Amino acid sequence: MGVRGLTSYIAQRAEIYLKPHELHSTALVIDGDNLSCNLYKDVTGSYSAFGGDYDDFYRAVVQFFQVLAECNIRPYVLMDGGYEERKLRTVSTRLRNKISVIKKINPNASITLFPLHLKEVFVDAVRDCGVPVMRCVFEADDELAALARKLNCPVLSYDSDFYIHNVKYIPLITLTVKVLTKQVKNKNSSNQKDSRDLRHCEAKNVKKRTRANKIVAGIQTTEQTASPKGNSKTYKYLDCCIYRVSHLCGRGTLSPEKLPLFAALLGNDYIARSAFKNFFAAGMGKAGRSRKLKLQQKRIQVILTWLKEETAESALAKVLSRLKKNQRDSLVSQVNAAISGYSNELCHAYDYFEEHYENAFPYIEPVSEEECSDDEYSASPDEKLSDVEEGEDQEEAENQDEEQEEEKQGENPEADSGDDVEDEEETDEGLELEVEDKTLLFPQWFLDKLYPADLPRSFVDLMHLRKYINNPQIEHFPFHDSNEVALPILNYVFALLHHVEGEKIPMVAVDMDMEGSTVPYLTYLTRALRVTNVRYIKMPIEKTPAYAFDPLSPDARHLRAVFEDNVPNADTEKLFSKLDQLPEDLRLYFLAIIYWLHRSEHCDLLHLHSLILSLVVLRTIDVTIPAEREVKTFLRRFGKTLKAERAVRDKEAAEGIKRGIKPALLELSVPDRMAHVPKSDCYLTQQRLLPHFHMQEIFKKKFDLYSTTVIHAFAEFQAVVYQLNGLNSLLDLPLLSPRMNQLYCGAFLYNMYDLLRNRADVRYHVENFLLPDSKLMFDFYCYLYDWCAEFIPTWKRLEVDPTAAKALQKKRLKKQRQAARKLELKEVNADPNAEMVQDADPENDFFDLNNKFCALKVA
Repeated sequence: MGVRGLTSYIAQRAEIYLKPHELHSTALVIDGDNLSCNLYKDVTGSYSAFGGDYDDFYRAVVQFFQVLAECNIRPYVLMDGGYEERKLRTVSTRLRNKISVIKKINPNASITLFPLHLKEVFVDAVRDCGVPVMRCVFEADDELAALARKLNCPVLSYDSDFYIHNVKYIPLITLTVKVLTKQVKNKNSSNQKDSRDLRHCEAKNVKKRTRANKIVAGIQTTEQTASPKGNSKTYKYLDCCIYRVSHLCGRGTLSPEKLPLFAALLGNDYIARSAFKNFFAAGMGKAGRSRKLKLQQKRIQVILTWLKEETAESALAKVLSRLKKNQRDSLVSQVNAAISGYSNELCHAYDYFEEHYENAFPYIEPVSEEECSDDEYSASPDEKLSDVEEGEDQEEAENQDEEQEEEKQGENPEADSGDDVEDEEETDEGLELEVEDKTLLFPQWFLDKLYPADLPRSFVDLMHLRKYINNPQIEHFPFHDSNEVALPILNYVFALLHHVEGEKIPMVAVDMDMEGSTVPYLTYLTRALRVTNVRYIKMPIEKTPAYAFDPLSPDARHLRAVFEDNVPNADTEKLFSKLDQLPEDLRLYFLAIIYWLHRSEHCDLLHLHSLILSLVVLRTIDVTIPAEREVKTFLRRFGKTLKAERAVRDKEAAEGIKRGIKPALLELSVPDRMAHVPKSDCYLTQQRLLPHFHMQEIFKKKFDLYSTTVIHAFAEFQAVVYQLNGLNSLLDLPLLSPRMNQLYCGAFLYNMYDLLRNRADVRYHVENFLLPDSKLMFDFYCYLYDWCAEFIPTWKRLEVDPTAAKALQKKRLKKQRQAARKLELKEVNADPNAEMVQDADPENDFFDLNNKFCALKVA
C-alpha cells in the first residue's frame, strides 16, 4: 500500500531509526512482489525496453536465494493476490502513468517497465530453489506481518507500510547480498541483540542508495567470496539494517495505537492526501519554512509533534471533524482495519506451509524479554533532526509539482476520463463488504488453486471484482493494446469461473441478453487508442463453455474448445494430435504460437524464426554450460577451451573431414537428441551469438531506429502465452506450463528479427552464420519450424519476404554497377600499345639505336 514520504524520512534519519543487523540462521518472511520488481530493476536496466529478458532475471533470483541458503536463512515467500475495491482509483491512476511512459519509450530510457511474465518467472525460480511460496488472496502485507509475528522473524521488503506494523522489518535497500564471515567469539555471539547505532557513513550510504533506488546490486555467491584462513569456528551472515516499531514509538513520541492514524494522515493508496487539506490548513499550523526539507518531510515532522500531545481518540475526533462526511467512514474503517492488522494472529500462510512442506519451520524463536521491553530509542527524534538533515534544494521544485498533481487528482479524479470511461466504476469505493477473514469471499476450490501460486493474481479480480486490469507492455502506441488478440481466451476463462458446476451466478455485474436471462459481464480496464487514458469496456460472456466445468476434475477439452471457436482456419484435430511430436515443456508454448499466427495482424514469419531460435539457444546452451552474457567475461573464462576446439575444427575442415551426428544419436528423434548436444558446440555457438543478447550500439546514438512495431508483435505473443497458461492452470495443468526463462529473451529476439529481415533465405543464413557449429541445434530449429509450417495461415505463407527480396535486388544492382565501374576504369587505364605488343612477331628482332649493346644477341 505504501505510506507516502515515510521511506525517505526514515532513510534521512537512518542513525535514529535503523540498527545494524547480522542476518543468519533464522527464518525470513519475504514480500515476493516487492523483491521480484526490485531484482528485475537492478538486473535488466534499459533492456526492459525489449519486452523482458527473463533468462537474466531468473538467474538473479536463483543466486539471491542461494546466498540466503549459504547463511542458513529459511525464507518464506508470499505473493500478492488481487486488488480490493477501494484501491481501484489508485490502480487507474498508476495505469494511466504507465501508459504515458509507453507512449514515449526508447531503449536508452532509465525507467524500468516490468514485463508480463515477471511474477511467473519469479515463482518458477523460487520453486526451483525449494523455497516455500504462497499467493495471498489480496495484498500480502497483513499476511506477511502475521507470519513474521508467529515465527518471530524479520520481514524483508521495501514497503513503508512495515514501518508501522508490529514486526521486525529489514528494508531491502539496506541488505548487502554478499556473504560475510565472522569468527564465533562466544555462544551468544551469533544470536546477539543489535547493540550499536549506525555509523555516520553507514547511514549516509542508506540515504544514497534510497535516492539511487539501487536495491540488491552486486550479488556475490559462494564462488566469489573468500573463505577465512585457520580452523576457528565461523558463521556466515548478510549485513543489513533492522527496524522495530519501538524505534518510532520511543518514550515521548508516538504510541502504537496512533500509528494507523499517522499513516492515514500521510496518505496511502486508499485515501487521497488531499482529503486532509482542510485539516492541515486549520488544525496543524505551519509546517516550517526550512528549504532543506521536502514538503512531505515537513508534514511528517509536524504530524509527529502534534500526535505527541494527543490521545488516539482525541486525534481521530479532530481529524474527522475536518473531513467531508462521505470520507469519514472510509477513514474510520481504515484505522480500524490497520489496528486489527497490527495485532492480527489469523495467518493462512502458516497453516498452508505447515500442511504442504516437510519441516516447514526449522527456525521459530521465542520472543525475548529484551524485545518485549525494547525502549532503547527513548529520545524524541526531533532532538536529533538537526544532526541528520541534509540539503535537498534541487528536489523542492519537483516536490511542489507532485503536490499540485496529487491535489488535482484528489479534487477531480475524473478529469482525464475519456468517452469510454464508466463513471460509476470509480465511485463505488468503500461499498465493499468488510470481512475479517477475506478468504471467506471465495470458494474453497478456488483457494486450493490460488495458494500454490499456480493461478495468476488477475484471477482474483475476475472472481471478486469481475474486472481485468490490463497492465500495458512495451508496444506500439497507435495500435490496439497487445492483449486484444488474447481477449477470447480471457473471456472463456471468465465464463468458466462463473459457470462452475453446482454454483449459482450471484446477481452482481450482470446484463440481460436477448432472451431476458442474466449474463455476467467482465469490465476490462485497458489503455485507450492513441491517447494517454484508461478505458473501461464491458465484455459480456460471448459463449457459455463447451463442456461442464468441475473444478475438482476439470475437463482438458476446454483448451481444444478455445481453438475450435477462435482459430477456425487451423485444423484443430490435427493440431492437438501432433502435439505429441513436441517435447512436453513446449506443447503449450507452440499452441500459443499457432493461435498468435492466426489472430495477430502484426506478426510475420520472421517473428516465428526469432522465437524458435531463442528457445533453441536458451533451452540448450544455458542448461549445458554456465550462463554468461558479458563478452569479455565469457572469453576470459572459456577462452582456452574456445581456442582449442576451434583449432580442432579448423584442422578437420582443412583435411576435408565433415562433422556429423554420431550414429547412436541418429536412432533418436530430433527432440531427444538435444540432451546430447556436446559442450563444445555450446561454447562455440554461444561465442557467435553472445553480442545479440545486448542492445545494439546504434540505439545509443540514434534511438529512433528502435522499432516498436516489431516489439508489438512479440508483446501480443506474450499476452497469448499468459492467457493460455492461465486457462491451463485453471484446468489443473493438462500441459506443462512454459518456462519463459528458457524460451524468451526480449533483446535477443529483437536482434534476431533485425538480423534476419534482410535475408532472402533465412534457413541458409541460420545454418551457415548463426548455428554452423552445431548440427544438432540446427536440426532442432528446422524440426520446430517444419512442425509450425503445416499450421501457418495461408495469407502469411510467402516464399520470399518482400523486404528481403527488395534488399536482395538492391544488392544485385549494386554489384552490377560496381562491375561496370571497374570495367570502365580498366579501359581508361589500359596501355594504348598493348595490342601491338600482343600481336608482335617474336622473330622480328627489335633494335634500339640508342643502346649500343642491343645488337648483342645471346644464343
